[in-house]
Amino acid sequence: MDKSAKPTSTAFLTDHYELTMLDALIQSGKVDNRAIFEVFIRDLPSGMPFGVFAGSGTLAESIARFSFTENQMSFLRSSNLVSDETIKWLSDYSFNGDILAYREGELYFPNSPVVIIEAGLGEALILETLILSTLNHASSIATAAARITHAANGKFVMEAGSRRIHPEAAVHAARAAYIGGIHVTSNLEAGLRWGIPTAGTASHAFTLAYPSELEAFNAQMKFLGGDSIFLVDTYDVIQGINNAVEASDGNLKGIRLDSGDLKKGALKARTLLDSLGATDAQIMVSGDLDEHQIEHLCEAPIDAFESGHRLVTGSGVPSAGFVYKLVEIEDTHAPKSTMRPVAKTSHGKKSLGGKKHAKRLLSADSIAVEEIITIDPNAFNVPHGKNERYLQAPLCINGQFLDDWELNRARAHSQRSIAEIPKDIRLRRDGPPAIPTVILN
Repeated sequence: MDKSAKPTSTAFLTDHYELTMLDALIQSGKVDNRAIFEVFIRDLPSGMPFGVFAGSGTLAESIARFSFTENQMSFLRSSNLVSDETIKWLSDYSFNGDILAYREGELYFPNSPVVIIEAGLGEALILETLILSTLNHASSIATAAARITHAANGKFVMEAGSRRIHPEAAVHAARAAYIGGIHVTSNLEAGLRWGIPTAGTASHAFTLAYPSELEAFNAQMKFLGGDSIFLVDTYDVIQGINNAVEASDGNLKGIRLDSGDLKKGALKARTLLDSLGATDAQIMVSGDLDEHQIEHLCEAPIDAFESGHRLVTGSGVPSAGFVYKLVEIEDTHAPKSTMRPVAKTSHGKKSLGGKKHAKRLLSADSIAVEEIITIDPNAFNVPHGKNERYLQAPLCINGQFLDDWELNRARAHSQRSIAEIPKDIRLRRDGPPAIPTVILN
């Protein structure tokens, strides 16, 4: 959990209609009916083979701060948005339900029930926007990061996209990217909040601030130390490399290329560095790099990649595509209250009613085979294979969040989950999901 976060309310990080629907439910007497909501994805975007679930750790902290301030109440009163009865209900709001979720870092597929929420109808309903905005953003970036780091084939990857998105979004993007597998981030706030390793090189502005490139590099070496990575493409790359070697007195750690044909540039740079005796100097490349560009560049003598805009915007998929749907509701018209499954039947958006249970089957060599989902809790009492694992775990019980989302644990779980997918399809851009989703009646 974010120990440094300000105790500000998250209650207004929502949509107008969440509160107007709540108002109608309160006035009709349905607000406290027991309900079960589910977060799932109908289809993986852009034909990708899998998604990486992320954001549940920060979501837990956000829901814990979902309470209405006096300032927010004044806004609702002055705008006549909801009734006085609803104002009173909101003034006492706190989430007291249960949340079951996939572990952070887990892979998901179409219809995977990544989050199950059990609570009063109104209590769960008004969390929809907060839940979806958090999970859609984080999961899209974690998925992009997993594909990018796989494309890098073990080489160093740095996330450096803070300047391309909103400042707070950048912090959470760094967290999600770390879960997905990147090694470091340039975002200091992410380092402060969650202990993510931070790193950086130098900018063109630093070089331009000095009368010559060599003077800039001498200053960088003197004041920033021998671990400096020199940005050599402010002027002429060849001269830049020569200046970097001279400034480092033969102990050059590395250079960064940020423009031009990066593959050809890296080849030329490697040849020149070796000829100058800087055989241990590493080459980093940066720019608008996605997983496919990095896969192509891996053929070149490149040691590290810096990914910015493409990574923090989900590599072309800025939202994972999760939806939040009611799947069970308490039926109070029966002689005895019971839970009744409900589902959409509209064309292209059909859903399956009832509380879901999920597990994944693995082959003998620990490769994922299929995802099994059922609304019958007893169905899992019968083993479906020797290698299987259950995918859901408690995130919140009776409104008490379980502090079980340590970041490095999520990162390690992501790496284990991705290892269950065959290597040759991890970067696929189209085609079916990596494994089928089997729904048992």
